[in-house]
Amino acid sequence: IGTSSFYPPHHMTMGEGGAVYTDNDELATIMLSMRDWGRDCICPSGKDNACGKRFSQQFGTLPLGYDHKYVYSEFGYNLKATDMQAAIGVAQLEKLPEFTAARRRNYAYLREALRSLEDVLVMPEATEGSDPSWFGYLMTVREGTGIKRDELVAAMESAKIQTRMLFAGNIVRQPVFDRMRASGEGFRVIGDLANTDRIMRDAFWIGVYPGMTPEMLQYMARVLAAACGR
Repeated sequence: IGTSSFYPPHHMTMGEGGAVYTDNDELATIMLSMRDWGRDCICPSGKDNACGKRFSQQFGTLPLGYDHKYVYSEFGYNLKATDMQAAIGVAQLEKLPEFTAARRRNYAYLREALRSLEDVLVMPEATEGSDPSWFGYLMTVREGTGIKRDELVAAMESAKIQTRMLFAGNIVRQPVFDRMRASGEGFRVIGDLANTDRIMRDAFWIGVYPGMTPEMLQYMARVLAAACGR
């Protein structure tokens, strides 16, 4: 299974939503069902009785011949993309090579511009043998520096530079899990999640959006260096 997200700040967008990919026929059938309320019927939308079996099958204890359009074999969702979203996606695909190249350029600029901060910040590095198109520029404050992540974030935000946490951080510390603990709902945690807590406490993103200019990137690097006392 592969996945993509098409939220506007991501590498390409369809306005919202995402996609799931598989080369497994059984998984594909389940996915098609789950994206359409969990329906058992995966005939093309808008084509009536395409399979020729709409009123002739038996499903569970439903009456014989119950309309296959209203037979549900999964718990599903309404996740169908519109034609307009697909048209945006097709246009975005044509631009994707330049989008990904620009993200790589912006990462490379920041990596070099922030090299003097390596004693303070753990910088993002590509896994050996990979060539990522960077989602963002993720940094983690090194322990023992006396610098706090929240101070750096405050300095960046006050300079009109957007930052982000690493998503939910340690997700089992989120309020929904407090509620699950209080209600006795079960969930399983493996290990003490010490590294997860550290990332939640010390890591933050800045952007490598393709539309950034060299002047914008230089400004970001300068503000961050000043916040680190350089």
